[in-house]
Amino acid sequence: MKKIIILALFIGQIFAFNNIEALKTNIIELQKHNIPIVDIRLPYEWKSTGTIPNVLKITFFNERGEVNQNFLYKLKKHNISKNTKFAIICRTGHRTAMASKILEQNGYKNIINLKGGMFSLFTDLLKEVKYGK
Repeated sequence: MKKIIILALFIGQIFAFNNIEALKTNIIELQKHNIPIVDIRLPYEWKSTGTIPNVLKITFFNERGEVNQNFLYKLKKHNISKNTKFAIICRTGHRTAMASKILEQNGYKNIINLKGGMFSLFTDLLKEVKYGK
C-alpha cells in the first residue's frame, strides 16, 4: 500500500496538468475566465453528440489511435502557446489523460484535463433535468 501512495505522489509531481471534473459549473467558470476549451474527439463524435458552445474542435488522435501530427500547429493557429492555460475534453476522459501527458512532454505547462469528459458533462446535465437544479 505504501508503494502505491508513494508512486501516486511521484506521478503527481511529474505531471503539471490539472484534473477537474467535466461539470457544467466548471465549464462555465472556464469560459467566464476566457480559458479555451479544446474538444479532442473525432469529427463523427462532434456530429453525434454536439459540442460545448465556443469550443475549439481539434482532433488529437485519429481513428487508429495515432496522434494527429497537426495538433500542435492547430493549437498555435488558435493562439494557444506552451504557457497558455487551456482545457481539453474528450468522450470519457481517457484520451485527455493521455493527451495531457503528451502535451506536457512537449512543453505545455497549463493544461486542464476535464476528467470524465462529455460523458460526465451529460450526466451532470441530466441531473439538472431530473432534479430541477
